[in-house]
Amino acid sequence: MIQISEILNLIFDTIGLVTIFALYRIGLIPKYKFLFFGFVCVWFSSLFTVLEGFFWPDALNFLEHASFLVSGIFFLSGIKIYFADRREV
Repeated sequence: MIQISEILNLIFDTIGLVTIFALYRIGLIPKYKFLFFGFVCVWFSSLFTVLEGFFWPDALNFLEHASFLVSGIFFLSGIKIYFADRREV
């Protein structure tokens, strides 16, 4: 079953990911790869949420939650590296 909120969430996540990527390319955001990969995993989670309404609901639901888990690991790693770099200064 498709819900409009899931589609809107995917659209807003896509806009946010494109914005973050553009800001990385310009140099306005420091290039912490783990944080970027965390945002990519959140985007994949939104994508899997929408796709599970069409086919393979069990497998895509698992991938959705696994993507959230991996994004949390990436965010935690990125924050840890950020504060480790700040201590060395």
